[in-house]
Amino acid sequence: MKVLQIGAGRWGLNHLRVWKNLGVDLYVADLSPSVKDICFSYGIPDDHFSFDYHDFIDSVSTVDIVTPAQTHYELVKEMIYRGKDIFVEKPFAEDSVKAQKLADLSSKSSIVLQVGHIFRYDPATDFIKDYISSGNLGNIQYMSGMFYGFKRPRLDGGVTISDAIHFIDLFNYILDAVPKRVIARCDDILKRGMDDLSWIWLNYNDVPAVIEANYFSPFKRRMVIINGEKETVVCDFTSSQDKIKIYKNRHILSENTWVAVSGETVHQEILPAEPLLIELKDFLRCVETRSKPRATAQDGVNAIKIVEAAIESYKKGMEITL
Repeated sequence: MKVLQIGAGRWGLNHLRVWKNLGVDLYVADLSPSVKDICFSYGIPDDHFSFDYHDFIDSVSTVDIVTPAQTHYELVKEMIYRGKDIFVEKPFAEDSVKAQKLADLSSKSSIVLQVGHIFRYDPATDFIKDYISSGNLGNIQYMSGMFYGFKRPRLDGGVTISDAIHFIDLFNYILDAVPKRVIARCDDILKRGMDDLSWIWLNYNDVPAVIEANYFSPFKRRMVIINGEKETVVCDFTSSQDKIKIYKNRHILSENTWVAVSGETVHQEILPAEPLLIELKDFLRCVETRSKPRATAQDGVNAIKIVEAAIESYKKGMEITL
């Protein structure tokens, strides 16, 4: 399969590496001269690299867009009109209006359009969904997510749309729902004109969920806690061992008093795997079989709508109903 990757910056280089491992006939377009040398080091032939993606459009059927968020809308729209199958990194577009237009356009065509919500493809997420479906947790009481660490802020969006969106989409996927209400507090500590600290409260049919994201904590956290009436699952996505722990703790009502009962802790083994490899491999499968991706265009729209509700909540100082 011939694939055109547009953009090969920091995250784009990971795409480049994975595509090479998947054995596709890869073409790359990027505006940076320094990227050209890097691509050559990955084995990209001279006639497969260009500073202008239009040079390769007629040669490929599939496009991978790994460019800054503000470029996604025009690129995806062009590729839809050209009839190309598309993988586009999150966020799907700059705002939900543009994202919805793209989703509606793609639904009227026969193309495959997949949004890069990578946590849907982590094997730990598969385990969590299966474990919840099995009824082991009982009713879910609350969820929380911590997505933070000391790093350089992105230039194409604040921390809510760049980082918190990962767990917003993950919670949507785990619960197979979107929240009804949103409350948020965001701050621009570095005074860049974009949020760099975010606290978001979501309500999914009376299941509360809280997400915290920032660029300042010295500790890198990609952790999710799902508390059920029978057990609690904790997933540390940054861990290579003991990624998932199951705490068999619960509260029991006894003689009109709630009692906290502590049980054993189970360490659940999750076999090592690279989510990006799984994600792009599944995209190829969807292209070959003409099947629906795990992260659809509408999923990308929904995540952005929640981000916008969070920002609106902060600015207005009120709860936002979706």
